[in-house]
Amino acid sequence: MTDWTTPPHSARNEAETVLGPLGVAGAQKRQTRVNKPQKSATNVVVLLLRDDGRVLTVRHSDASPTAPGQFTVIGGKREGGEFLDEGALRELREGAGVRVAREDLLFCQLADYRGPDDEWVIGAVFTAQRWQGEPYNAEPDKHTHLAWIDPGRPPSDCHPYTVAVLRRFVAGELYGTITASTSGGAV
Repeated sequence: MTDWTTPPHSARNEAETVLGPLGVAGAQKRQTRVNKPQKSATNVVVLLLRDDGRVLTVRHSDASPTAPGQFTVIGGKREGGEFLDEGALRELREGAGVRVAREDLLFCQLADYRGPDDEWVIGAVFTAQRWQGEPYNAEPDKHTHLAWIDPGRPPSDCHPYTVAVLRRFVAGELYGTITASTSGGAV
């Protein structure tokens, strides 16, 4: 249940109560939404696109805690102190051994994901069509191999999050929500 409460007392809140957020006299006190605590993370994802429109994916090893034996696009958790684009460029270097110039990285979409363990993840998705180096499996301890896939027809063993991101990419959608069921599918 969502609980709407007044923010904790402070000089700023008192000023907003008297003057309102824009200095308008008589404005009402703002309210803040308070929810139960939950796990939250930010991921960065990159759709590395070839000229034929195919997207680079990695197949996770069977020991993967997040996508055992499944294909995903290049990405991972943003590290402390990184901007989203910096995290995306790092993930490309770490996962596929390629370098992309910052100006060649384009924002694609924002994915709001709720996992089966009730973890909430915001995924910033980027695209890149130019890079330096030949992609290779730069993390053989995590992935078994790379594959270029058709984003409009992902393989059946593609992780549900990746399928949803690719579906929205093909449709040109900038934002979408993804809820993973306990059976591993996404809705």
